[in-house]
Amino acid sequence: MPSDYERIPTALRQEIAQRAKHRCEYCRCPDEFSPDSFTVDHIKPRQLGGATTTENLAWACFGCNGRKYTRTVYPDPKTGQEIALFNPRQQNWTEHFDWTED
Repeated sequence: MPSDYERIPTALRQEIAQRAKHRCEYCRCPDEFSPDSFTVDHIKPRQLGGATTTENLAWACFGCNGRKYTRTVYPDPKTGQEIALFNPRQQNWTEHFDWTED
């Protein structure tokens, strides 16, 4: 299978990274602090019919992209109900996540 760099044209990769301000669109980690290369994630995976368009692409760290893989839903750990995963093109990060320290 070709690498992410071979599938996504360089100019499009740069556009996606710049739009995300070089931060993972899922966990907000800056790409400059990551030991691994960032990837362009298909929000709706290609295996599920997702297109390689700017509206369907997100800048993602290796960890987030690997955990998400081809999922668009995941069971809620408390209820077991299938919940849609965060979509950075349709949802606001601060409204979707609650980041608190216990």
